[in-house]
Amino acid sequence: MKRAWWSSLLLLITAGYVFLQTAPAVREPASIMPGGAQLYIEAPDFAGLLRDWDRSKAKAEWLESANFAVFSRSNLYTKLQDVYHQYGTAAGFVPSLRSVAEIAGGESALALYGIRNVEFLYVTRIADASLAKSQLWAVRDKFQQRQAGGVTFYLRIDPASQRTVAFSFTNGYLILATRDDLVAQSLELLAGRPNPSLASDPWYRAAVSAAGHPGELRLVMNLESLVKSVYFRSYWVQRNATVIRRYWAGVADLRRNAHAFTETRVFLRTPEAAQAAPAPADGAVSAIAALAPPDVGLYKAWRAVDPAALAALIVEKLICPQAQAARDERFAPMAVAEGVAGSEGDLETRIDEQPLPSGAGAADSVSALRSLTDKNAGHAVLLVQSSAAVGGTFVVTPSVIVLEAAQDWNANQVRDALSAAAGQLWTTSGLGAGWMTDHSTRHVFDRVNGLGKLLVAVRQRRLFLSNDPSLLMAVLDRTGSAAMPGALTYAAGFRHLQERPDYQRMMTALDLSSPPFVGRGDTPAFFSGNVASLSQVLSQIEDVRMAEEDRDSATVETVEYRIAR
Repeated sequence: MKRAWWSSLLLLITAGYVFLQTAPAVREPASIMPGGAQLYIEAPDFAGLLRDWDRSKAKAEWLESANFAVFSRSNLYTKLQDVYHQYGTAAGFVPSLRSVAEIAGGESALALYGIRNVEFLYVTRIADASLAKSQLWAVRDKFQQRQAGGVTFYLRIDPASQRTVAFSFTNGYLILATRDDLVAQSLELLAGRPNPSLASDPWYRAAVSAAGHPGELRLVMNLESLVKSVYFRSYWVQRNATVIRRYWAGVADLRRNAHAFTETRVFLRTPEAAQAAPAPADGAVSAIAALAPPDVGLYKAWRAVDPAALAALIVEKLICPQAQAARDERFAPMAVAEGVAGSEGDLETRIDEQPLPSGAGAADSVSALRSLTDKNAGHAVLLVQSSAAVGGTFVVTPSVIVLEAAQDWNANQVRDALSAAAGQLWTTSGLGAGWMTDHSTRHVFDRVNGLGKLLVAVRQRRLFLSNDPSLLMAVLDRTGSAAMPGALTYAAGFRHLQERPDYQRMMTALDLSSPPFVGRGDTPAFFSGNVASLSQVLSQIEDVRMAEEDRDSATVETVEYRIAR
């Protein structure tokens, strides 16, 4: 009996040893991809992510939304569709989502090597039986056969577009690319040849080392290469290439649970940007961000480094709100015919008084406040806003601005500067720009005694400015709250579901008063149609919160999308 037991154990050990010798070694996907990529995306369970997206309510609603309808007629979408069909012709079939799902394995990665021609390499671990059922494997007889790294791969080129599709399957890996040399190099790396891989590229190694453990979906960015591409700069919706040039690599990880999606981003600064970076955060932003009430619609807190920007913010939010008109300098201005003086088209021109300058008073108001913001170099600033319906028709967005300075604020200087800024717009000869102290609420503050709403509360190094007593009281109630964790350089939050009804009303009014954006024919109105439909698609997102901090030579951002329960 004992001898039989030992024989069985010896047999199991021998079988295990043979299996370990014959089973293919699991390789990190980046280690079997050639170097020189611009973007790299990986997922430990790509098939699972694809199933979740295909079954999601957000996907179904977005495909039916006005936002997608507009996007589907855009120049970018049209070009991508052309490329998509060209590669489909080269492959012998135009892949659908089902076709993609057939070759979506577990651990998967995609590297982008060229933006202009959408050149990529895709690697996934997939079972033989799953691949055998795919449409790609079914059409392999239409492909030429080549060899690399001792392995056969398949190649097909469309004569009209010169698009290439190449793929191979070996050791449980499906390798698919839009260039045959990418497949060949990948097979060489998989065979153990000492060729440069993406995993050995400095930008990739530095980014993943700074980020730590990957999430369900990881994006690694060669920012130094991307920003050099004219196609990236042309189609990147943020149009912030100047900001991106401060960084040479980045990584973003997405994690999900039942209550939220969390995105963590790490951006590595270039040596030049690292030397010019501001001093480490002292906790001022973390402390001032804690003053935002938990039910406020929007808040933003950041380091105050530009006195001119602070003065302009106060004027814009509390004294003289002005519409911001975007201007695209790439188009020549249209010729405008001058009207004939005295004609019926010129009857509204006043000749008995000097005409007001364009944007009358706003620039002067900013100049008046500069004397205040220049003297009190700020450490941090907080902006708090909430929408509110008035009379069932109009919507207002009252604001609170909190400025924290290096020293205590002088209340008299604050009132004088605000009187000078508001008096030029609200009054004649300074009438109605005086101040009175309000003791009727739980917090004492000063208010302008004229028709305009301007409230001031000075609390040592913090200056509170507002145009709404209730919102100001809510912020003052938070004085003494514990600071947000971390030495933040930026913090923001937006309560999406709470603000949706009022913003929908505002966007409808914007479209009615802005003929260029009103929908015509099958084109939806920009604000109340296009943008509002995207808000509807994302209606499961209750609120969004973002925090940013500097760590050594990196900027770390955390964005949390909280799901409505």
